[in-house]
Amino acid sequence: MNARARVLSAVLLATCIWACASSPPSPSTDGTPETGSPARLWQKTAVSGDLARFSRDGTRVTAEGALELDPSTAKEGTDPFPAGGWLDGGSFYNGGTFRVGTATSEVQSVPGGFDSVVPSFDAQTPPGTWVKLTVSARVEGTWTKDYELGVWAFDTTTVARHSVDGQGDDDGNVLTDTLNLKRRADALRVTVHLFSERPDTSPRVRALAAAVTDTRRTPPRDLPSDRTAWGVVLDVPGYSQMIYPDGGEVWCSPTSTTMLLGYWSRKLGRADLEHPVPTAAAHTYDWVYKGTGNWAFNTAYAASMSNGALHGLVARFDSFAPVERLIAAGIPVSISIAYEPGELPGGAARRTDGHLIVVRGFTDTGDVVVNDPAFGSNETTHATYPRAELWRAWQHSRGASYVLWPAGTPLPEPGLLPLP
Repeated sequence: MNARARVLSAVLLATCIWACASSPPSPSTDGTPETGSPARLWQKTAVSGDLARFSRDGTRVTAEGALELDPSTAKEGTDPFPAGGWLDGGSFYNGGTFRVGTATSEVQSVPGGFDSVVPSFDAQTPPGTWVKLTVSARVEGTWTKDYELGVWAFDTTTVARHSVDGQGDDDGNVLTDTLNLKRRADALRVTVHLFSERPDTSPRVRALAAAVTDTRRTPPRDLPSDRTAWGVVLDVPGYSQMIYPDGGEVWCSPTSTTMLLGYWSRKLGRADLEHPVPTAAAHTYDWVYKGTGNWAFNTAYAASMSNGALHGLVARFDSFAPVERLIAAGIPVSISIAYEPGELPGGAARRTDGHLIVVRGFTDTGDVVVNDPAFGSNETTHATYPRAELWRAWQHSRGASYVLWPAGTPLPEPGLLPLP
């Protein structure tokens, strides 16, 4: 399933929510799936000095450890499409000339292998600048091509923010925000491309991440809990996507992102972090996907707000145990779920092909306290879902999650198996 619904009738909305977030199908598996933890997190940050070890061409490292264009070595480029001549009157890049530089990570070995990658990034893109992310994987000793995982800018004055379709080959394919490989790979390599059409301005990249998953492995169950966060419920404001008549029915992703931003706005005393849901929808819209559910675009938008007051990434978790650790540290988490009729008692919709909600805590018995934007008003978004049923609904996306936390602080160890 890979529904890309944009407009739904009121009758359908009364019974179900189709996909309002990217929810690409997993690669097919041959034979019996293997059991074990399939999720890994690759993360490189400016604070840790990781980006300085990247191979650079036309880029440099700032005093803070971030990546930016190097004025003396950045190359000149020209958009092959004329201004306004591509994709519904938009531009692929900027319809003119630009400067470009790249930075490529060291080869990252992945013990046990993987076949799915969801990259994300933390970047500032002033007007006139944008970034692109590419990922390559090593399969049976040979590197795949560099698959494009999105062209990003905070606003739309320069480029049409978009994912890239039509990349499928014998090795794999990109579905909006996810690289799915046809065979298991044992290493990955990530490249970030920085662009600017202004000689005095550069984008700045301060972190890159990738949720690396072996979809042939399946977590047998939700892991036992240490009950760290049982009885802890964070004060996350509830916002409904359904109160917006012009597109809100498919705005679950930016609505959930807005709830996370609203929480941090109050906790950090940063009023500039909070904006209406339609603002988030406008800044996460993907002109190729034709929707606001691109996972990486949502965390990139959040990390761009207020001059980078927050960090953000997309992760995949095998169980609620790491989410409990984040909740205990005061960090709410948005998760991507899907379910059929009768599979999620109390669910806001009868069924959904892909939907984002916010986990804000746990009951004293371990059930999950959420804000579900598919309820009909801001006041009715609070709900409690049974843990086991919600875990099964969440595993449809292989545990995909949005995590935001304050800039300048490390992400509390959520218990993922990290890649060194």
